[in-house]
Amino acid sequence: MKNHLKKVGVFALVGLMGLAVQAQIIDPLTGSLGGYTTTMVLDNNLGAGNGVSFTSSGSGLQANFIGTGSSPEQALLLAPVTSFSTIFAVGDRLTVNVAVPNGQQSGSVTADFGLAIAATATPTAASAGNGWNSRTLFDWASVSVRPPQSSIRANSSISGTLVTGSGVLSGVGSSTVSQLYIDWVSADVFTLGYIDTSAVAHASETITFAGASTIGAAIGFYSDMRDQGSPPITTLGNFTDLTIAPVPEPTSMALCGLGGVLGLAGWLRRKNR
Repeated sequence: MKNHLKKVGVFALVGLMGLAVQAQIIDPLTGSLGGYTTTMVLDNNLGAGNGVSFTSSGSGLQANFIGTGSSPEQALLLAPVTSFSTIFAVGDRLTVNVAVPNGQQSGSVTADFGLAIAATATPTAASAGNGWNSRTLFDWASVSVRPPQSSIRANSSISGTLVTGSGVLSGVGSSTVSQLYIDWVSADVFTLGYIDTSAVAHASETITFAGASTIGAAIGFYSDMRDQGSPPITTLGNFTDLTIAPVPEPTSMALCGLGGVLGLAGWLRRKNR
């Protein structure tokens, strides 16, 4: 009986490997960030310069608060899709592994770290000083973990209209989040969400950009940090293995399962002979 179960497991694994081999890690996020550009898109740092930075180490990518004051500081870390070995395109899923501990604070404390897409890798930066905002000057979208509030949140800017905190999924502790993902569904349509530790995908929001948009020309990361909480959250991380793979389809999973069943049936038939 044990041997039979082992055979079943082997055939199922072979079927799933047919999908897994198509996934490509385009950046492990444990080395240089030389190909990326950090852009402050909301600056309340009293004219003191950047309020958010991104750093990479052997543990992965982190977002850091380096500003002053308790007003929001928001930044994007973006790279052109052409700078990677595999280009993000229609029919692809962009994912990043998430290892962000649950926050100790709760309630209104804000600290977001997420996956992002944009129409350009070098958007217009916010000018230094309270309230300077360039978020509506280019098309972009992000999906983030917010550990203090145990939630997943989406942002988007489409043709000058900014929508923040949409597609909120509540009651999602960051320790239960395995990955964040963005699916390029068709032309200018994207679905944003997260994948839990049981490998189940949860959609946060589907966003449609205008046909003239160059959305998808850049990919990267987003963070919203500020001096809040006691003690304040000054670092969020880690993200590892930025990956591109085909968007999973139920039919693909079914075919993998069918392949495993057919392989098992063939093995049993030979065994009976």
